[in-house]
Amino acid sequence: TVVAPRAGDTAIREAAASMGALVHAERIIDLHARDKSGALQELVQAAAHLLGLDHGQSVDLSAAVQAREAMLNSQLGPGWAAPHATLDVGEDLALFVGRSNRGVDFGRPEFGPVHLVFLFVSPPHGHDRYLKALAQLAGAFKDPAGLGRMRRAAKASSARGMLSALGESLHGRRVTVSRRLPPLARALLKNLLRFADEVNAGTILLFGDVPQNPEVLTSFVDKRMVLATRGTELPPELCEKARGVVQIGTNEAGDEGAVQLALLWAGARDLLDGGRAVAVCGVAGSDSYDTVRIETPRPLLARVYGKAGKDAVQPEVFERAMQLLLEIAEEGREGHPIGTTMVLGDEEAVRPFCQQLTINPFRGYSEQEKNLLDPALEETLKEFSVLDGAFVVGRGGVIHSAGTYLNPPADVRVELVSGLGTRHRVAATLTKATRAIALVLSQSSGKVTVFRGGKVVLSVAPSRSRVMTPGEGE
Repeated sequence: TVVAPRAGDTAIREAAASMGALVHAERIIDLHARDKSGALQELVQAAAHLLGLDHGQSVDLSAAVQAREAMLNSQLGPGWAAPHATLDVGEDLALFVGRSNRGVDFGRPEFGPVHLVFLFVSPPHGHDRYLKALAQLAGAFKDPAGLGRMRRAAKASSARGMLSALGESLHGRRVTVSRRLPPLARALLKNLLRFADEVNAGTILLFGDVPQNPEVLTSFVDKRMVLATRGTELPPELCEKARGVVQIGTNEAGDEGAVQLALLWAGARDLLDGGRAVAVCGVAGSDSYDTVRIETPRPLLARVYGKAGKDAVQPEVFERAMQLLLEIAEEGREGHPIGTTMVLGDEEAVRPFCQQLTINPFRGYSEQEKNLLDPALEETLKEFSVLDGAFVVGRGGVIHSAGTYLNPPADVRVELVSGLGTRHRVAATLTKATRAIALVLSQSSGKVTVFRGGKVVLSVAPSRSRVMTPGEGE
């Protein structure tokens, strides 16, 4: 049921929504100390451990918290305190919540004991976001019932319970969804924000190309959402309301593949917030949202864009290669499905395992004339995809060769699931022998499989099944 908010609930709702992106179960710490110094030490030690800080960084974090506390007591009202440290820990804003049922003496008797300690850790460039979160908390806790909410949050047994206690009025939030959407789509969107809060999702990935007229989403979209589109141009006023927009450029991928690609693109652009995302998808232009997925993007991002992967190939080159192969899967050439391979990055290590099956069509051209990122080369690449062999592409997108025979070391072994052919095995082996990433388009199924380190790290199936005609193979 969607009801109008009561007066005074706005700050509470905003704080709960913000905390939903920041509060995670593993970052809620039960405090044992009764004094401020001991409680802060417990919280800092836990934060340093959870952030994976080394000894020097841990000392820096402790010093930063203590220095700020010496300048200004961080208890800002009855029952709560918000210490803060500026330290680059690889996150835009990290929050650790210390809770104490008995209360901690923070040295401000006029406010009484502290039951919740919100430790914010932000990099220098993340100060604005910290201030917004702090302002939202301060506004919410001015409510007369704020102290009772905090006590219930301190006793909560889960992150969801804590958020529920802090934002009791969240479920009374007004959600405006255009009546031009079908009833089922409207019902799903009306309950989407509540669902995302209940599963502690920091990001909502919403496919903006599902409505025939994407403008109908303008009243609904906010900064918690990342919009995805498969080629449809989204209205500027809609894009401005979202946290960001990612375009995966193809309608060939099924819902699962489309969601994975959108999360990858969003992760590469630092648009994901928190450890969990809710993705809402459907057929482009159908006006029907029919798929809701709960995703944890970090493992996917680590598999594809881990440090070794980023060192080997730039994310935008990987994205362009994936987009091209999906388009080739959808279009084929001259009415026939084809298969091909693209090897990306670590070109010096890959070169000894390459041999030309035919004259290299890219030989003799300058690097500026043969870059995968150049849109003018799209049709050329699709034409050359019919050649036997693979494309070999450098880290920055320079295409070194096409029609290349790959001959990885015979002593390198890989374990693949059944159903993958010789093309896949060769690509997997090469990625185990080097730091390269390989993308293989299957001629028979239209599926694009991504290999890194000799393993499948991503597999994107087409939205429509492909039937192998007699005589075709991998």
